[in-house]
Amino acid sequence: MSLFNLSNQQVARLVSKTVYKNLYQDIIHKDGFGITDKFITPEQTNAAIIDIYVPMPINNRFRMRGAASNGAWANTENLPDQTTGQRKHVLSKRFSIDILKRYDNNIAISEDEVEGTNASNLDEGFEQICKNQIEQDIAININGYTFASQLYSFFMDSFSDTVTAAEVKKAIEFYTYDATKRTDAIRAFKLSNAKVSKGDSTLYAGYYPADKRQAFLFNTTYLVDLTDTVALTASDLATKMLAGGGMNAFTGDKKTVADFESGYVGWLDGMPLYEVSQQVKDATYYYLGLDMASDATVIGYLEQLSCLIAPSNATLRGLKPTSFKTVDDPDTQGVIIQPKVNMGVRCLSGNSLKAVFSGDDFADITKAITAVQAIKAGLKGKFTLPNLNYDYDNDIASDNFLQAMADGTQTPPQKGVGIASTEA
Repeated sequence: MSLFNLSNQQVARLVSKTVYKNLYQDIIHKDGFGITDKFITPEQTNAAIIDIYVPMPINNRFRMRGAASNGAWANTENLPDQTTGQRKHVLSKRFSIDILKRYDNNIAISEDEVEGTNASNLDEGFEQICKNQIEQDIAININGYTFASQLYSFFMDSFSDTVTAAEVKKAIEFYTYDATKRTDAIRAFKLSNAKVSKGDSTLYAGYYPADKRQAFLFNTTYLVDLTDTVALTASDLATKMLAGGGMNAFTGDKKTVADFESGYVGWLDGMPLYEVSQQVKDATYYYLGLDMASDATVIGYLEQLSCLIAPSNATLRGLKPTSFKTVDDPDTQGVIIQPKVNMGVRCLSGNSLKAVFSGDDFADITKAITAVQAIKAGLKGKFTLPNLNYDYDNDIASDNFLQAMADGTQTPPQKGVGIASTEA
């Protein structure tokens, strides 16, 4: 869809819905798969921050019968409440998400555009096409911001300021295509997924998520390498994967054709595969604070990211579902489309994410260390996650003082200290 001038007249050139839906992606992070979405109410959108509670695993230990202690915290910090007589149980943790990100750009559409010279030949009117395209633009931004928060946390949490070989081996699998080793692509993928299964997350230490993951393919060549490998066999895995990524070769059923709207291209190792379009990657670089010219080296390294595997417990989003309000244009005959979407994203632990890199700069561990070091240095400070530290839960039945800083950090609560006003 585009507008151009012809003899000083604005003319709407309409592109069919089928065409542009193959150019853009809707939300590829599905609720419960890879990302936990929390849809917020209209009332909550008036606030700057919403709270989300995340279940935490309980890893207790046996103790000798008659022993006085089962851990210092359980015996001294978890005394029964004086009022209720109940102990505190760490069953959940509260996380705050900044939802100040807002998409609310008004789009003015003239009466001629709404009606359109060829409107009768279209499945939808021009106004509806505009709404659909705006919604897809919103989806691209949400996906881009989500990937930005995940990649930023991945590099900041998984690697120290001086990147080591051990850190790289723990977080990354890398491979270079070799025609004589056709299984290297799948092997790197499955090894990366196995790392997620180990439960290396600092936040969720001891928690081993078995399902609810998504694999995001950032490199078209990597998708070809994966499918090229399974195409050599006639196994059920190969059949199902290829059927998910194209026409079913046995039935001719087109319902299984790759869904370009969501990016779905098949499945592997028990996970759905989603290919990330260049539009989403460009949005990711924008939200990471990277400039295409001045940060070309860092972007060049990130372009060699082949796959990112995200478990559902690693990232939270607060979203207000897409809403549109159409009002009459006060200046001309026509309407103004007013979209409103509030959004916040929080990657709780970059350690939970694992990646596959390929390319000349990731040909061996030495090159990979250099590349990761450059990426980490190039990203640091350009994208700031809101409230990186989780909230301190106030102690029950005791006075406490909690200091919140301007940058979103908080001081530990001071027991026995009441809240004191700092106003002059």
